[in-house]
Amino acid sequence: MLNRVFIDASVLVKLFDDNSPIEQAASRNLIGDVDNTTLVTSALSIADFYEEVTTKFSRKLEMVTAKQALNDLTELTIVQIDSDLVLAATETQSDLNIEMREAITIEAAVTSGCNFIVSEVIDKNHIVKGILIRSLEETMNNKENKGD
Repeated sequence: MLNRVFIDASVLVKLFDDNSPIEQAASRNLIGDVDNTTLVTSALSIADFYEEVTTKFSRKLEMVTAKQALNDLTELTIVQIDSDLVLAATETQSDLNIEMREAITIEAAVTSGCNFIVSEVIDKNHIVKGILIRSLEETMNNKENKGD
């Protein structure tokens, strides 16, 4: 079965987070292992990624490196943020009492038909709108258990 996995900005930034080597390896493994999986993110997530790695990291990425990484990330399926998605996210935000960025992530995943959201910031281990939310660690543990 083909999975569609939504990867939010919190996972994308882990690709370059040398202060979290386990999560960094898990993120690189997730993005590098796409057999029977379509990786999806949003325009907001890649913008957040760029801002995080160029302004908030303790060891900020050089602009040329960050731009190349951003360019590479555009190979993923990118959900565009439009007014319909934002309006749906306002309902999700209100219903779940979450931040707007999290609600946009959930709605982008719904819109693109994802089975999972991998996030380090959204509450994990529950299903929202039919989509299972997992952490990087849970995602990698699941892959390892399937390989046994």
